[in-house]
Parts: sequence; structure tokens; C-alpha cells
Amino acid sequence: MITADSVFMNGIVVTVDQKNSFKKAIAVKDGKIIDVGENEDIKIYIGSETKVIDLGGRMILPAAHDAHCHGVSMGGNSLMVNFSYPEVNTIGKVRERLAAAAKKLPKGSWIRGYGLDNDNLEEYRTDPNRTINHADFDDVCPDNPVKIALWSGHGAFLNQKALEICCITDDTPDPVPGRIVRDGNGKATGLIMEGGGLNLVEKFIPQFTDEEIETAILNFQKLINAEGYTGYTDATLGPDNRNSGISSTRALYAYKRLADQGKLTARVSLGYYAGNNGVQTSANVEQTIRAFPFADYNKNPDYMKLNLIKIFCDGVHLGYTAWMMKDYVDDPGKKHGHSCFLGPEASDEEQKAELQRIINIAHCKGFQIAIHAIGDRAVKTCVDCLANAIQMYPRADARHYVLHADSLGDNATAAKAAKFGILYSVQPGLMDYLIEPSTPRVGVEKAARMMGLKEYLNIGVMCCGGSDAISGAYQNWRQAVQSAVTRRSKISGKVYHPELAISVMDGIRLFTINAAYQEHCERTRGSIEIGKFADFQVLDKDIFKVNPEEIGSVQVLETYMDGKLIYKA
Repeated sequence: MITADSVFMNGIVVTVDQKNSFKKAIAVKDGKIIDVGENEDIKIYIGSETKVIDLGGRMILPAAHDAHCHGVSMGGNSLMVNFSYPEVNTIGKVRERLAAAAKKLPKGSWIRGYGLDNDNLEEYRTDPNRTINHADFDDVCPDNPVKIALWSGHGAFLNQKALEICCITDDTPDPVPGRIVRDGNGKATGLIMEGGGLNLVEKFIPQFTDEEIETAILNFQKLINAEGYTGYTDATLGPDNRNSGISSTRALYAYKRLADQGKLTARVSLGYYAGNNGVQTSANVEQTIRAFPFADYNKNPDYMKLNLIKIFCDGVHLGYTAWMMKDYVDDPGKKHGHSCFLGPEASDEEQKAELQRIINIAHCKGFQIAIHAIGDRAVKTCVDCLANAIQMYPRADARHYVLHADSLGDNATAAKAAKFGILYSVQPGLMDYLIEPSTPRVGVEKAARMMGLKEYLNIGVMCCGGSDAISGAYQNWRQAVQSAVTRRSKISGKVYHPELAISVMDGIRLFTINAAYQEHCERTRGSIEIGKFADFQVLDKDIFKVNPEEIGSVQVLETYMDGKLIYKA
């Protein structure tokens, strides 16, 4: 008879198998699950050396997987000043933190911050005629250049000193992709958007060291281990040099060093971003992916792998950089936005053709493709182009996916995605935060239907759950499930389209078996079934019985990877 290394007894085992079965006990040997069943079924595996973990009636689930995040960037927040909402929600609080940082630094040193939500600073949110402006902050730290990353990761705020150092003036042309935000008089406000804008800064700001990048990775893994995760996709790493080099190619090298040293505490799928100073073209994508040694990162794919190409199709609603079907409601002068491809004069069809060329290159080289798409035109264009590649160059089980994928009620696009096996990698933990700030941009009804997960699942789209963590507070999977189950705004408390809400079990599946499926790993993890890795999380409450409005308060008590305890509250 086989003797287990460890058994977990007397629990509520949420298997997340095809039947969504509930059991009571698990047997583990050599880091794998060898049986799941009732207590009596599992007792037979107990030997003299078996470690018996009595769950005492607590709930145990498969460990979570974050299907889309920016782990190294999020980990790097520990090296910067926190300006995150709601803790920082007024001009005064931003000024306080800038003043405190300036006191600790010599003149001329950069103040680097993260998490700023300029749209929800009280003075700007309540006065439609005001927007963030460096003039509100310049007197606090006149001798220190400031760069504060926006919470979305799609822009940054600079003070006057930083604008001067980076040679950004009122007359500097808008970069591609992105823009320099200006006030009604054409003056630069200090807000810069998207990769092109961020790269105007990067050659002037001190870069993170290799040691700091390694620290950022390990900090992020510890953070998510404490939230029940043992896996994630770090989605945007490569030759582009946004975020002070922390997500550059050096981050890929750092991951490999840590993996070779056995220091990683979570399984990671890496996404290669083939941008060049914020710009993606079919030429630079082909050149950079030809030159990079991908095989070196796939020697032990159960713990680290790199076979994903990340593409940005557009930006975000809030910055008028999402690519929309119709003109922006509150600023028709911005028209309907633009993709990240080609110059500002390129037609929609020319932009789509360039995206198609990029997709065909990555698809034909055997890569999985993940495309950031926020605007409804961007989502439709990405699904069309991915489907074209699948039809023109057939490949088994590519599992390409659209990131964010919020077609704002365009279910015909979702139906086409389902038909061609194109996944939606979604972030429900952002939906309850974005509906109201997006309403002025896209209109009441489109915004209210944001992240209609129930419709997507009913249509047959495989939806996979992620956080999109890059800046600000980490949105863990229980908070995200609460958002998807309640559809209640964190800002106003209003519930939007409750008929689009999903069940708690569907929410759990987003962050377990579905996320594993996105990574081609559903046969080895994502559920508690025989033969899979013994990756678990133990909760302090029964997540199915708590008030749906309190799901986010459920705590992780323990996290196991390969059957070994890696986090204990």
C-alpha cells in the first residue's frame, strides 16, 4: 500500500473538478495528489512517517493563479513612495507625501512613486473644470524631479522639474503610442500617457539595479503567497524599457537567475513584450523574438516558462487612449481613439492590418498571444485578427487570449471569440472601481455593462481571472470574486446590472482551473484531483456561506505548494 507524505483531513475540500465536487480529505506524495475523498478513504495512506494536517472543518481550495499581472513592477512598489487611492484621495495628501519624500533626499534626486489615481482625487473629481496639474505640487519639492506612476500603469505624473529634465515642453509632439496631456491653453499638465509617453522619461530617470529587480520579484511572490496564490503570469517583460527598467529584459534575466537558484516560491509564466521605446511594429516584433533565447526559459516549465508574446492594441478609457467604435462622449475632439500601431494619421483599416501582421508573425512561430484591448473597437479587431490567423495558419490549441476584453455589451464579438477558442483574460476586481470613472468617457449604458462576465460565460467564452496588478493595492482573488458576484461600485455603492453577476463557484473557477487552462496547465494544476500538484490554500471561512458583500474579507490562513507549507498567517 502506498504511504502518503502528508494527508489533509477533516476539511471542506473544494475540488473545482468538472462536477464541482466537495470532499473532506487529500493524500499527497512527492508533491502530487495521490487521492481525494472522504476521511475514511484517505486514512489508509497514513503511515508512521506521514504528516497529518487536521483542517478542523476549514475550507481548502486549489491554490490561486493570477492570470494577468505585472509582478516585477508590483513588487518594485516596495522601493517607491505610495500614492494609492483611497489612502491618498486629495491634493493635500499628495503634497504631504511629496514633502516627506523630499526631506529624505538630497536636491536633484528623483522622487519615484506609484498608485496615483488622479481621477479620484477629491478636488478633480468634484470639479469637472479641473484636472491634475504640476502647478498644484511644484512648490512642495522644487529641487527634486518627481515621477508618480498611475495606478493603471498606463501613464505617469511629472512635476515641473521632471518635465524640464526630460525636455518635455508645451510644444513637444505627442508620442506614438500615447500623448502629453495639456490643459485648455495647450500647456503640459505633467500627465503623460502610454508607452510612448513613459519612454520620454526613461532615459533620464535612474534605472533599478539587478539586485533591486530580484528583490521586487521575491517581494511580489511573498505578497501573493499570503493571498493563496502559487502561480501567476507576469505579462509584460522584454526589451522595452518602461518603469525604470524594472520590467525590461533585465527582469527576464533576473527571473532566470532566481529560478536557477531555487528561490522562486510561485510558478510563473512569463510574457515577452517586443516593444521598442513604447512602439510595436511588425518589423521590431519579428526581430526581437528571433534574437531572444526563449528555450533557456522553458527547461522546467512546471515552475517557469516563457512562450507568450504580449501585444498592446490600445490604452485605457480614462486617458482617451482606448480604441472605440464611437467618439468619446465627453470629448468628441478625441474622436474614437487610436490603436498603438502606426502614426496618428493611420486609418482604422491600416492599423488593423499592422496588428494582423504582428499576430501572424507570433502565431506562425508557435507562440501563444496575449493582446491588451480595452476599447470595444480594439476588442473586436483583436478577435477578428486572431481568428484570421487561426484560420489562415491552423495550429492545434493555440489558446490566444484578449486581455481585459471588455466589449461593453458587444456579445457578437464574444460569440466569435468562443467559436475560435479565443480566451478572455479578465480582471473583475477592477470592474467595481472603473464603471463610474468610465461613464463620462463611454456613456452610461456602455459603462454600466462593463465586465458582463455572466453573458461571456453563457456564450461559451473561457474567462480567466487576473488582477492586472502593477501599482497601488493588490486586488486579491476574493476581492475580485466579490466584485463579480455583487457588481457593486466601491465608489458610490450602486449595483450595476446585477443580472450580469456570476456565482461564487464561477468566480473561484476564474482564478483556479480557468487560469490554469489559459497557461496550458489544467492537467497539472488548478483543481484538487489525482495526479496534480499539491498546491492548496486554506481559508478562515466558508466562502460559499459568507455574505456576498463580505467575500473580500475572507482570509487565507495557509498556502501550500508541492504539498509544502509556504505561507502561514
